[in-house]
Amino acid sequence: MDINLSFTQRNKKLTSVYVIEDSQMDLNMMTDFLEKYPNLTVKGFPTGDSCVKELVMSGFTPDLILVDYFLDSESAQSKDGLEILSKLKEVSPNSDVIMLTSVDNPRIVDLARKKGALDYVVKGSASYERLDTIINKNFVLNTPPTIED
Repeated sequence: MDINLSFTQRNKKLTSVYVIEDSQMDLNMMTDFLEKYPNLTVKGFPTGDSCVKELVMSGFTPDLILVDYFLDSESAQSKDGLEILSKLKEVSPNSDVIMLTSVDNPRIVDLARKKGALDYVVKGSASYERLDTIINKNFVLNTPPTIED
């Protein structure tokens, strides 16, 4: 008996990323990090609600959304990342979402995956390397055209 296993390679182009991060310093660092990818549009949001509002009002669907778990520095009543993840999947179902957070809790990782997160990255010394790996595995990077002589 022959068993043929095939794995589907995702070929989704990465042209736009939204970042939801309530720490301005972390938001700036993530935006700077993502700017290394050519032709990538990056937009940051200090709250999940502001990102959801932008998605609804603009009708734009970013390829990828990075969302922090704790989003309460601006307002104690802010929704957490899991609540925002559910809203994001509702209003922008074709956007992939990665939880990027300092919370290293298996229960929250499991809940994030069940709610539709593509992956979960714990902030730390290896988080940017891990994010690179996830992006390169799941997306085709939008490179500028080359002119052949």
